[in-house]
Amino acid sequence: MKIKDVVNNSEILFSYDEIKKAISGIANKLNQQFKEIESEVVLLPIMKGAITFAGHLIPKLTFETNIEYIHLTRYQQNLPTEDCNWIYKPPVSQISGKHIVVLDDILDEGITLLNVIDQLKLMGANSMTTAVLFNKKINFNKAIQVDYVGLEVPDHYVYGFGLDFKGAGRNLPNLYAFNEK
Repeated sequence: MKIKDVVNNSEILFSYDEIKKAISGIANKLNQQFKEIESEVVLLPIMKGAITFAGHLIPKLTFETNIEYIHLTRYQQNLPTEDCNWIYKPPVSQISGKHIVVLDDILDEGITLLNVIDQLKLMGANSMTTAVLFNKKINFNKAIQVDYVGLEVPDHYVYGFGLDFKGAGRNLPNLYAFNEK
C-alpha cells in the first residue's frame, strides 16, 4: 500500500501548525528550566522518530547545547519486542556529569524511554529531562512518566511528523490516525 493510499484512509489528528505550536510550548518550558544553567545541556533525540521533532525544537532553544543522539529500537518487522536493540549510544564522555534532555517522538508504553534513562544513569548523567512530542493515551500504567509532553493522542496507529507507517510517511507534516477496518 502506498503512503497516499494510507493517508486517504486516515484522519488528521493534529495539523502542522498545531504541532509547531506544541513544540514552541516545550521549547519555552525547557528555556525556563535551563536559563540559569551555565554549562552546556546535551540534547539526545532518539532516532529515527525524534529527528523531525528535534529539528523543529532545537532552533527555539536559548541555552547552550550540545547535540548527540541515541539510536535503538524495540521493533523488528514492525512488531514490538521485549528487548531494546542498541544501534548507537554516545560515548560516556558526552554523558557523564552533564545535564541531558532526551527527546522522543511518542510515548507509548514507555519501555524504550525507560531503557534509555537507565543507560544514561549508568553512564553518569548529572540530570535528565525527558520531552516527548506525542503522548499516547493507553489504558494501563506506563513504565515511565515524562517531564514535558507536546500533545495527547488517542490509542490508535498514528504516523506522520517523524512517526512512520510501516517505514513510510515520516516526512508528512501532519499527524494522522490510520482508520483500521
